[in-house]
Amino acid sequence: MQPIRLRRIDSALGIFLFLLPILLLAIAFAPHAAFAATKVVTDADKGGEIHMKAGDQLELRLRANPSTGYMWYLQAKSTPLLKLTGQSQTEATEPGVGRPVFQIFKFEPRRSGDGVLLMHYVRSWEKPAPDDEQFDVHVFIE
Repeated sequence: MQPIRLRRIDSALGIFLFLLPILLLAIAFAPHAAFAATKVVTDADKGGEIHMKAGDQLELRLRANPSTGYMWYLQAKSTPLLKLTGQSQTEATEPGVGRPVFQIFKFEPRRSGDGVLLMHYVRSWEKPAPDDEQFDVHVFIE
């Protein structure tokens, strides 16, 4: 006859060994949101490439001067692989007209593939012209 203490240890070990494979399977098949990354893209990345995975976020930070009427806008021809999930801007560091800010755009991938994220720097009341400032980055989504 085993002492009560050993039976408790054997019982706890049995439960642990039973639950261990279930726990490992849950970790293996869980969404990888815990490993998601935020990719930050700036003016310096113009014309470059960005590689993303499902669950990642893309944060685009572009310098703008809204006091002149110019702002960044997502082009209609931009890739449909990215979904715009948020938009904001920083405050000017000094008071006064003509101080630059950063417009911040947040995107999430919709599906895998590759495409080009296109932005125009225009006044909202003017039609885009071929010589308007543009920003583009090639996006690869796994």
